[in-house]
Amino acid sequence: MARLHLCLGAKGGIGKSFVAALMAQYLTDSRPEKPPICVDLDFKTQTFAKYRGLEVKLLDVETDGEVDRNKFDVLVERIAAADPDDVFVIDSGGNIYLTLMNYFKVNDVANMILDMGNELLLHVPVMGGQELDETLETLREVVAETPPAALVAVWINQFNGLVEKNGKNFEQSDTYAEAKHRIRTITYIPRWRSDMERDVSEMLKARVTFDVADRMPGFAIMERQRLRIAKRYLYAALDFSGVCL
Repeated sequence: MARLHLCLGAKGGIGKSFVAALMAQYLTDSRPEKPPICVDLDFKTQTFAKYRGLEVKLLDVETDGEVDRNKFDVLVERIAAADPDDVFVIDSGGNIYLTLMNYFKVNDVANMILDMGNELLLHVPVMGGQELDETLETLREVVAETPPAALVAVWINQFNGLVEKNGKNFEQSDTYAEAKHRIRTITYIPRWRSDMERDVSEMLKARVTFDVADRMPGFAIMERQRLRIAKRYLYAALDFSGVCL
């Protein structure tokens, strides 16, 4: 059966494209003979599509400046034609979140994908700092608005601070208690020390993979070394959570 990794979030800048790019790199390294099919639905920023080192197809869902819900049909047709061992990594922008969720709900798309014998995994970043409440609300919405067979992968993004509220971490929260029956994996993105955070941020701004950054003259020797360490940390986190399995 084909497997679909769909990154969702109602807000920009919470790590959806980073999660998509990280999974795409991990899956490519894991099985270079059959790399993932990468799709970017964010026609405005196109963050995922701009990554050097990944073959990402941009699906333009815009018509006359508006999101055209029917253009999502192209994606569903591609999924329907997938080989059993195909893996999709799909990044959706915050600007289409509501439209995409509505399209899935009105057309019962999630159940249709599952009935085809595919696996659907919905990836939701939960970010610390001022985005915490909004990203937790998105997680609750995704759980409430999608069928139980579509499992959820939570990504704890600590870039803006620890994911804690009232002294409780995510797994101690009411949101987790309500959603845990749907949550398949929880993957923690490390809270970097300052020098590594700077290097990772520069790599993300350049829209390049770890492997491309390792060959770029724009990164100094020790910057490349710290990025190699960051890659090992992140891959270890994916190994531990089993999010791509």
